Amino acid sequence: MKIHTTQNLDSIAKTNSTNNMALKEFRKNNYSERMRGHDLPADTYEKNVSFRGKKILSSAVKAGKKTFSEKVADSMRGFTNSGFFNWAAKSCSENEAMAQSGVALGICLALRPGTLLLFPGDKNKNDCMYAAAHSMSSGAWGYVVPALLVKPTVNGYFKVIKEAHKYMSESMIKRRSPHINIDSIKNVDGTIKDMKQWLDRDGRKFTTDIKDVRKVAKPKHISEISNETLQKKFKNLDVDSIKNGANNFMTKDGKKAQIDLKDIFIAVQDEGSGKVKYYPLLHVEDNILKEVYPDLDIKSIGGTGRDRLNPDKWLTKDGKAFNFDKNSIFISDYNDSDKTITLITGKTREEVRGKKKEIKDVCYQNNAIDDLDLGTEIKNDMVEADWANAIQDKIGGWLPDTVVAYPRAAATIAVLPFILKNVFHLEKSKEKKN
Repeated sequence: MKIHTTQNLDSIAKTNSTNNMALKEFRKNNYSERMRGHDLPADTYEKNVSFRGKKILSSAVKAGKKTFSEKVADSMRGFTNSGFFNWAAKSCSENEAMAQSGVALGICLALRPGTLLLFPGDKNKNDCMYAAAHSMSSGAWGYVVPALLVKPTVNGYFKVIKEAHKYMSESMIKRRSPHINIDSIKNVDGTIKDMKQWLDRDGRKFTTDIKDVRKVAKPKHISEISNETLQKKFKNLDVDSIKNGANNFMTKDGKKAQIDLKDIFIAVQDEGSGKVKYYPLLHVEDNILKEVYPDLDIKSIGGTGRDRLNPDKWLTKDGKAFNFDKNSIFISDYNDSDKTITLITGKTREEVRGKKKEIKDVCYQNNAIDDLDLGTEIKNDMVEADWANAIQDKIGGWLPDTVVAYPRAAATIAVLPFILKNVFHLEKSKEKKN
């Protein structure tokens, strides 16, 4: 990753004007509001943080103007988060053939007959009624046949997938989910455990869905965080000390206030893409820290995760105490942010699709043991298996419909005219000879 060597942080440091009114009201007393108009000490949040010419973002990142698609997405947020939408999306995904037949049924029962009867054109009334009845009959026939033949087969296929412990061999389970600990699926007596008890190769709870990645509330600069949240993050915080900047936060008993490492994020801007990425200080990769903090002795940070030390204990390369500027930190909390982002740490992987190669951020499954844990790392073998599974499941969902497509079409041609003539007593008008 390349970091900007020069940045005008004032040009990228403005409060997000698109936040909803509730969040504005919630944050109206945060310390950035109270600090405006005052003479600030040299180390306040508005001062650039420079490390030998390389800088991380040390103030609120400006939100770019929303595109039309983003505005539409915001307007649809309530619907897309509803239980009905989730149910409909899941049902369509697992039974695409029936979903397609259902849409066709709606068109054939309502839209097409209505159009024929309201706008007959040059056709006579009997022909319009025949065409409308034919549309309704074909729509109903096209739905009944898949419901009787296709749906049970597709449901059976997905039952095998969901209850792999009952129907799949160990080799097939391992092929579909390479991250599974195959030894964890059996009891001592050799019987298969319920899937809820399975573990992955890292010892965490096994989950097949690698698209269910770990997410966090979008971090916001400490100047944008409400006093209520600051008091929660900094234990025993003296509210009156907030106006002095994060480096001067004090506890009520006069000591320097400390924040848990798991609550801190840093924001780094890529030189090439211009995108801002947020990294948790507890888990961010060493190579990121080396680049944004050139003076830091990377050996002094203690490791990663639970082993990482608080920045107050970090050292410079010459053995002195490292001066970590708390005014450059971002905090992730759902009380102050209405958006989420995928959790990344700076680790990357190479993804190959044919001749195309892409470098992507490594994500983590949503199965973390606790707040200090990341979750299972999504590696290339998991991505490749998910790609193969998607193709296999697509075939499993559509193959039954493909098999019955020709017989269904032939039966439609043979059956519908008979039904229309003998049940509805409708026949298409014969063409008059010149």
